[in-house]
Amino acid sequence: MKKIGFCCLLVCMMLGLFTAVGLAKEVTVTGYGTSRDEALNDAWRQGVEQAVGMLVESETLVRNLAVVKDEIYAKSRGFVQDYDIVNEEHRDGQVILTVRVRVDTAPSSALMSQLQQLKMIAVGLRDPRIAVIIPEYQISAQISEPVGETAVIRKLLEAGFTHIVDARQVQGIRYSNTIKAIAQGNQQEALAMATTLGVDYLVVGEAFSQYVGNIQGSGVLSSQARVEARLFKADNGEIIAANGFRAAGVDITELSSGQKALNNAGELMGNYMVQQFMNFASNPEKSVQLVVKGVTSFAKMNTLERELRQVTGVKNVFVRSYNGGIGTIDVSYTGAPKTLATAIETFSDINLSVTEISNSAVLAIIK
Repeated sequence: MKKIGFCCLLVCMMLGLFTAVGLAKEVTVTGYGTSRDEALNDAWRQGVEQAVGMLVESETLVRNLAVVKDEIYAKSRGFVQDYDIVNEEHRDGQVILTVRVRVDTAPSSALMSQLQQLKMIAVGLRDPRIAVIIPEYQISAQISEPVGETAVIRKLLEAGFTHIVDARQVQGIRYSNTIKAIAQGNQQEALAMATTLGVDYLVVGEAFSQYVGNIQGSGVLSSQARVEARLFKADNGEIIAANGFRAAGVDITELSSGQKALNNAGELMGNYMVQQFMNFASNPEKSVQLVVKGVTSFAKMNTLERELRQVTGVKNVFVRSYNGGIGTIDVSYTGAPKTLATAIETFSDINLSVTEISNSAVLAIIK
């Protein structure tokens, strides 16, 4: 009995060992640098690059290799499970290392988590264009280059979002009444602003900092800040998320302590928005808005609704409005708007021509 138990334990240990090895990709690379550390860092980067290349080809985890290089290769050391220096040479002032690198590709590894996040951005969110507009008031004054807004943008970029509207493009409207109305939840204004900026999502809010005081007479000054923001889906003005974060900041001047507090609160907001985007992307069902012109009767609306329900991937259909020959329908759909657009042009009982496709909307006309 003990022998059987020992054999089972040995088998389990061997299986665990094989699994760990199987989940690490091993590559041999050559790293170059003016020092040993520099050459080793170069080898790690190349090892991760080769491992990611194999993953991308075999599993189609991401589509934009440029994003992978920017977001992953810079953090290559954190993804290396183990390494062995096979050979070391010194030539013409350079250190040349041949290194056997094992890259952790387990499903729970940091590398796979980052790749999966990039996949969700590219596929689940369809590589969206985002505008972040957070007017900032520090010591009761408007700030031309808001610190909190910049922190939110930085967090989105670090997560892998690549299409963020340049802050200079919104400088003229940042402190407008329109932005103030959107920050308070005005969905119609949000829809109009998103159309003007040509974005798929809007992050709009307000940020404030307040001086607290001198910490026990030390000359170190403290400030508190709050950043509030809402995340809008641009095609219909839907509010996906809303929150506010407080943070403190300390420095030797009132202005700089306020900036640090705003940056800290902005980073909290940025992390929150990244998570909300990921939550939204992880839901396979997305709402695609179908707007159809030339609908001459409500009977045609019923026909259109019936045809939509037959499309593969359509989970539900909601007729939102019918007025002046224009019908608006929300479609709960697991595919991309482009795929839905292709499907509706093949309807048998109603002849549709698609005139426009966006990130989550389809415009069509009845022929």
